[in-house]
Amino acid sequence: MKEETVAQLNMFVIFILANLLALVLMPAYFIYEGGLGENENNPWVAVYYALYIIGITALILYIAKRRKIGILKAIFYFAVAWSMWYALFPILYYFSVPLSDLVSLAISIALTVLLVKNPEWYMMDIVGILMAVGLALILGMNLGLVPVILFLSILAIYDAISVYKTKHMITLADNVIEHNLPALFVIPSSSDYSFKKVHGIKDAKGKKGRRDAYYMGFGDVMIPGIMVVATARNYGLIAGVFTLAGAVAGMVILSAMVNSGKPQPGLPYLNAGTLAGFLTYLLLL
Repeated sequence: MKEETVAQLNMFVIFILANLLALVLMPAYFIYEGGLGENENNPWVAVYYALYIIGITALILYIAKRRKIGILKAIFYFAVAWSMWYALFPILYYFSVPLSDLVSLAISIALTVLLVKNPEWYMMDIVGILMAVGLALILGMNLGLVPVILFLSILAIYDAISVYKTKHMITLADNVIEHNLPALFVIPSSSDYSFKKVHGIKDAKGKKGRRDAYYMGFGDVMIPGIMVVATARNYGLIAGVFTLAGAVAGMVILSAMVNSGKPQPGLPYLNAGTLAGFLTYLLLL
C-alpha cells in the first residue's frame, strides 16, 4: 500500500512539474506566439483541433484492429520525434545555441531511437514531459481563451464518452501498453517493474491485486496545460498558478475515482479543475 501511495504522489509530481516547466519556459516560446494571427480567437479553430484529435484516434484504432503493428509504431514514433523537435527548438534558440534547429532535431531523433531500443517506463516519462510541455506551450501561446475553453470542453466530453460509453479509449490504452507505445506516463509502484514486460492493462495489477504501475495519458497533462499557459499569457503568471491549482484539485478527485478500481476518463476532472481555478482567480480580482 505504501508503494502505491508513493506512485500516486509521483504521478502528481509529474503533472505539477510539467505545468510549472511550461510556465517557466513561456518566454522562450514567444517565437511561436501569434502563429494563428487573427484566427487565434476563432472558436472554429478549437473545433478543428478537437476533430483532428478524434480523427487520428479513430485511425489508430483502425490500424490496431487490423494488427498493422509496424504502421502503428511508425505513427507513434514519428509523432514523438516531431513533437520533441518543436518542443526543444524554442529553448535552444532562446539560449542562443548555434544551429538550434538542427541540434534540436538531432536530440529529438536520438531520444526517439533510445525509446525504440529501450521502451522502458523512465524513457516514456522523459519523452512525455518534453512533449506535454512543448505542445501545451505552442497551443497555449497561439489560441485565445475562448477557443481554449471550447477545446477543453469538447475533449472532456469526448473522453467521458470514449471511456464510459464506447470504451474505445480503454481499447486504445490496452494497445498502447501491449506494444510499449509512447503515449502514457508510466509510474511504477514496484521496484522490479518493467514496462517492456507488460502486455496490456490487465497486467497493471500484480500479485494479490496490487497495482504494479499507474498510467496517465500524455494528453491528461498536455491538454490542461494549454489552459494553464493561455491564462498566464492573457492574465499573468498568478492566473496561470491559480489555473494549475484548480487542475491539481481536479486530479485529487480523479485519483480517488481511479482507486475505485474502474478505468476513468481524466479530462472531465482535470479540465473542469483548470476552469474552476481560472474562475476562482477572476472572482478574487
